[in-house]
Order: sequence, then structure tokens, then C-alpha cells
Amino acid sequence: MSEISDTRRTTKRPIRWKYGLGAAMLALLALLSIGLTRDPGRLPSALEGRAMPEFEIPVFDQPGTLASADFAGQPLVLNFWASWCVSCRQEHGELIRLGLLSRAKGSFQIAGINYRDDPDKARIYLNREGHFPYASGYDGKGRLGIDFGVYGMPETFFIDADGIVQMRHAGPLTEAVLAKALPKIGVTP
Repeated sequence: MSEISDTRRTTKRPIRWKYGLGAAMLALLALLSIGLTRDPGRLPSALEGRAMPEFEIPVFDQPGTLASADFAGQPLVLNFWASWCVSCRQEHGELIRLGLLSRAKGSFQIAGINYRDDPDKARIYLNREGHFPYASGYDGKGRLGIDFGVYGMPETFFIDADGIVQMRHAGPLTEAVLAKALPKIGVTP
């Protein structure tokens, strides 16, 4: 009996676990390399290819309402922003530039949606960073954000003249992002 147990102790274990570990490491590296080549701002949206949700919400800091019907027949850039959003500060200048371009061209519209924000903090934010040259709606409880599937700030939706969402961008808008996104809604950057 002791000879048998001695034999088991001296027999080398199969090294199959090393092959399994090696295969797992290769799979992990493959997943990481795929993930690193993708644009982190380009996230699929259930709304892409579908009509934008209809809405009518109060205009931020002014009387009146902002409604989806106001944008019928023209391409629309709809940007969700908030004063508590650090990345919103990064894109703020680009949004002002885009708003001025929209006014000058008249071939597309842009609107903001102030999302789940304290109105006083949003006012301070706009006074510090600069007011947008276009209207922003106020989505204080985040209901419209839910309809659009928003989960982080900032997010921007590019909607064509037929009201169809052509693209969603998560993260700050840049000149490069706009160069890709605006043609999707028939707008020359």
C-alpha cells in the first residue's frame, strides 16, 4: 500500500492547466485588442434608425416649451448637458461654435437638454462657460433622458430631417466627431 501511494506522489501532474491558462490569456488579449480599436464615443443606440421620441418640455430659464414638433423638417443636433458634468465643459466651446454655424447656415437646428440638474447651478455654469446660441429644454427629472436611453453626460443625438435618429455620440463633441456625424444627417460640417 505504501508503494502505491509513493508512486502517486512521484508521478508528475499533467500540465493541462497551463494550456488552459495560456488559452484564457490569449482570449483576453484578443478581447482587449478589439476593444482598444473601437471608438469609445460610438455606442450603439436602440433609437438609431428609428423616429426620435416626441417631447414637449419647459425651456430652461425662459418661459415657453421646447417640443420635438418644433424641429420637424430640418436636421437636428440634440445635446444632453448638465452643470455637474465635467466632460460637458470640454465640449462647451464646440457647441457654441456649432450653434453659431446653425444660425449662419440655417440648414440645420441644434437644441440642448439640461438633464437632471439644479437650475441655479446650471445658470452659474452658463454664466461662467458662456450661454448657448440656441434653446435648451429642462429635463429636471430625467424622463426625456430615459426616452432617449441616456445614461451618461454628455450625449448627443444626430437626427435627420425626417426625424430619424441617425447617430448617438457619448462623450464630448469634437471637430472630428462632427465631421463624421453631421454628414449622416445631411449637413456639411
